[in-house]
Amino acid sequence: MRSQSHIPQNRREAETRQRALAALARMRREKRSLAEASRLEHIKPNTFLRHVKGAVRQDRPGGRYRASPGDRLRRDLQIPTALGPMRVPVYGSKASSKLSKYANAINRYLRTGDTSRIRPFKGKTVRVGGKRIELITDPATLSSLAQAGALRVDQLYASFASA
Repeated sequence: MRSQSHIPQNRREAETRQRALAALARMRREKRSLAEASRLEHIKPNTFLRHVKGAVRQDRPGGRYRASPGDRLRRDLQIPTALGPMRVPVYGSKASSKLSKYANAINRYLRTGDTSRIRPFKGKTVRVGGKRIELITDPATLSSLAQAGALRVDQLYASFASA
């Protein structure tokens, strides 16, 4: 059985894991059953369970699976830094959601110029390895990074190829 912090070894395995995480998110967000979410994300239910077993609970033996409110699964996400996008291992759905909101706030700023959604992230950091990296909230820095093509906030999950 794979551990929850399993690191994909190739592109196909990484894509399968992404589909499993997407199905899990769909189960939580849309209140879908395991079978429905798996079908919509084009992944077999057994494969889904192999990748995210700790994030779902079964009502009773042979009963329905339900997504737990949160998890501690590893996700490799990208965060913008002054040197370009950085791949960061994030553990847990709560931390993943926080970085997702940050990426959405940056996208909104770049599209509309509205800085209200990036203000809550001022001074916030993420821990990578043993050091902390401060999230970029300066509008001028974000604009210059976007113009230089160093921001890839349209893709939150780090791809296997970007490793």
